[in-house]
Amino acid sequence: MRILSVIISLSLLFSLSVGDIRAQQLTRKDTVRVFFYQGWSDISPALKENRRALDSIAHIVSEYSRDLRFHMTVNGWASPEGASYFNVELSEARAAAIALYIQERSGVRLTQRSTTLAGHGIDWAGLENSLMRGEDFDGRDDVLRIIRDVPIWLTEGNRVVGGRKKALMDLEGGEVFGHLMLGHFPSLRRAEIILEYVPYPPVKAVPALVSEVAALDETILPPQPLPERIPFHRFALKTNLLSDLILTPSLGFEWLINRSWSVSANANVAWWSNDPKHRYYQIAAIYPEARWWFSTRSPWHGHYLGIFAGGTWYDLENGGRGYQGEGGFAGLSYGYMFPVGRSLSFEVEVGAGYLFSEYEEYLPVPYEGGTHYVYQQTSQLHYFGPLKLSFALVWRFGDIGLRNNKKGGAK
Repeated sequence: MRILSVIISLSLLFSLSVGDIRAQQLTRKDTVRVFFYQGWSDISPALKENRRALDSIAHIVSEYSRDLRFHMTVNGWASPEGASYFNVELSEARAAAIALYIQERSGVRLTQRSTTLAGHGIDWAGLENSLMRGEDFDGRDDVLRIIRDVPIWLTEGNRVVGGRKKALMDLEGGEVFGHLMLGHFPSLRRAEIILEYVPYPPVKAVPALVSEVAALDETILPPQPLPERIPFHRFALKTNLLSDLILTPSLGFEWLINRSWSVSANANVAWWSNDPKHRYYQIAAIYPEARWWFSTRSPWHGHYLGIFAGGTWYDLENGGRGYQGEGGFAGLSYGYMFPVGRSLSFEVEVGAGYLFSEYEEYLPVPYEGGTHYVYQQTSQLHYFGPLKLSFALVWRFGDIGLRNNKKGGAK
């Protein structure tokens, strides 16, 4: 019996050892890269090899999710254009977009245990590698020196006075930076997917996946032609079509601070008068607004909540009693904006809040030389309710991308 027990113990130990070795042999690690347009976190399957790379990973997750243990790491990166804090958020959004795409394509719910997402901001190391592997050009050595020796931020006291990106932009009056934008930055706008998995029991290899992934990972992809204008914009001008329709022309200016916040200034003016008939339609209003964007697919595309406040001046008369005064208001708003073109969007917004106004009532009294406006009384208005309804046409501009020209340079 004692001999039999020893034999059984040795057999179990041998089986566990073989199983552990077998699991280690079956551990696989596939890495692919997915590229993005400048300023975008939306997936563009037709860009470079995106569709094949994404579908390869989604196929593994979908086909073997029940039988394998896997962990997917997605690292997002960005190129040096734009504000550094925005690039960090952009790289995080790219990693999240990849995970959502894989989940939707594979039909497998990704969890925090199986998935790690990270955004690393500007890929300075990737730019250095791209320069080392690419062809030489005037200024390349200076670019490498700046990347290696100049800190990302240069400060004096608590004030930022320069840094690595500014030093690059100053090279030869910006010509070198323009060359980098066309020839090297496109490969930095990417996310890297690392999928580690242990299929058990053994499964058939996905046809040609390993060789294709390896080739994609090792091949230096040549720069692809950029669109005439990459559709990411920092600023916007807008007009409320409803306000324009009732002859109260409106104009608004909005600045997108980052993916989640924007600020705007808006104005309405209608200064119409027809004094011989005692008719006045004079209104002016100005109000700033701060917006928090949520559930967005890309910049300028999604839902937002806003807070606004402002003042108004008016003189209203229609041939009888007139009202002249001023007031202030504040409220909350909700809206949704969606692109309808490369630089145009449409926005729907509603808002409600409180308005206070103090005004004078008067009567126009004609006489031979003209009209007297006779004061009647001073009144006040306290109002709670709807304050805004906007169907706005939005023109986005101030892009931080490039416009191609026939010589291949950038302006």
